Amino acid sequence: MKALKIAIGSLVVAVIIILSMSLLVKNELADMLNPFIHQKDVFVKIDQTGKKIDQTTFEYALEGVNEDGKKIRITFTASKQLQEGAYLKVDTKRTYVKAWEEVQLNDMPSVVRDKLK
Repeated sequence: MKALKIAIGSLVVAVIIILSMSLLVKNELADMLNPFIHQKDVFVKIDQTGKKIDQTTFEYALEGVNEDGKKIRITFTASKQLQEGAYLKVDTKRTYVKAWEEVQLNDMPSVVRDKLK
């Protein structure tokens, strides 16, 4: 019984330490694994050419707008140069970008459309 209490106590302490670190450390891996950070869609307009990382990777650092109308700066990569003027819906968890897809202006919430035009 005493060993069980020690094991449970150690597990609780380990979980608290891991959760505290993931809340304090802001990097892609921590954001991806943290269950307390919720997924949000951020909408961006491609208004620049991507920075060429290698032959098939381009990095974009853009200011986007989430569904609540809040402006958010995001950085993501693409396997091709994206067309300027295109609109994207980016699936994010703070600094972690899971995926992106091209969308039409009419497919966005009105609060987002007004800020991205």
